[in-house]
Amino acid sequence: MLFAHHHMVRVSLLTLLCFNIINAETIDEALEGFDNEPIKEVNNSIKKKEPTFKDFTGKLTEEATLSYDDKTPHNGISSLKSSLFLDYEHKFNNGFKVKTNAKAYYDAIYSIRGREKYSKDELNEFESEVKLFDAYIEGSLTNKLDMKIGRQVVVWGRSDTIRITDVLNPLDNRRPGMVDIEDLRLPVGMVKFDYYIRDWRITPIAVIEQRFSKNPPAGSTYNPSINSIPSDKSYSDITPALSIGAEFSGWDINFYASNLRDDTGYFKNGKINHNRVKMFGTALNILNGSWLFKTELAYFNGLKYTAIKDKTFNRTDGLIGLEYNGIADTHISYDISLRKVNDYNKILRNNPRPIKKDKYQQAFRISSDFINSTLHANYLISLFGKELNEGGFQRAWIKYDISDGINANIGLVDYIGGSKLFDTIKNSDMIFTNLSYSF
Repeated sequence: MLFAHHHMVRVSLLTLLCFNIINAETIDEALEGFDNEPIKEVNNSIKKKEPTFKDFTGKLTEEATLSYDDKTPHNGISSLKSSLFLDYEHKFNNGFKVKTNAKAYYDAIYSIRGREKYSKDELNEFESEVKLFDAYIEGSLTNKLDMKIGRQVVVWGRSDTIRITDVLNPLDNRRPGMVDIEDLRLPVGMVKFDYYIRDWRITPIAVIEQRFSKNPPAGSTYNPSINSIPSDKSYSDITPALSIGAEFSGWDINFYASNLRDDTGYFKNGKINHNRVKMFGTALNILNGSWLFKTELAYFNGLKYTAIKDKTFNRTDGLIGLEYNGIADTHISYDISLRKVNDYNKILRNNPRPIKKDKYQQAFRISSDFINSTLHANYLISLFGKELNEGGFQRAWIKYDISDGINANIGLVDYIGGSKLFDTIKNSDMIFTNLSYSF
């Protein structure tokens, strides 16, 4: 109840601030009572515009999945999902913008094959859902200061497949390997400001909503365990983050710092606990002709693991990658990363070693467009282990633009064994197809 009270107070204050900004005659008026220092430079008075139908866009999608899993009820056609995505975006005359979107879906396969055949956890997670994604207001307070308040996605780093410094948003991992990270990030309530000084951008962030990644439910094809996943412990604190970056001719650099709650967490007292962890990182990108060289480095302080609850660990994560765009209508990228637990031997000198000292991951992807950019072919393989022998997945898919707003997509996901996790799902390969209409 205390968490709910704090959460409602925070949401109420956030809503009040957003409402004031939209309806106030000036920005000074809108922020009155929130800041003791008056803003010297303000935008012109806000002139309201009535929302129009053009402010709404959306997408209808019909999707089917065929599973190679030979275990009932996940064999054969394993999903027949209908989904609706709605997006509302409205710009005011003063340049401020309000955006919100949500998705609802229903998977008919559970009724068709018999709901009694599935676990309660799987039905709760996969049969139907209505979910709010983005919900924010953004605009310029001065010609050097922008703000963005509400549920949003903030991406740190450059890699499209491996996350090193990208720690602000949790992921929806309930169907591993099926879609890219950009479609997996879960928006989080934040207050973000961007202050510009010549080529540099300073971005302080306050994370006001604590959300954590979603994992496959018990009893599903991705998690055959009969034991439900413990729920996450609830938190109502505000956690800080900061990025400082600049773009120059041919290269850019960013520095990151945060004191967020660890997304993975550890099991204790029946729940997944998430300690506050300090992170310091940097990302550098260098462009040379058709080549892009990218690197990320992050240091984490204060990690805890379920297997060793009485100790805290520090870890250093690093990534190097290359992207090549020298072939017409084709994009190629390769990333390799290492996550290394520091002082591993010293900390675990007299203890069992249930956690790995080093974790390697490599990812290769290629995408190419054909037929006047109406046919998009893609391939991605992601493997773990220094010798690529600790499991992973590969996915190939083709998207075809049938006409304006109508797209068809077909693909295959192949899970590769080599670790306890991937050995569990290595026989759960999927063929998926969908037809979507955007309006």
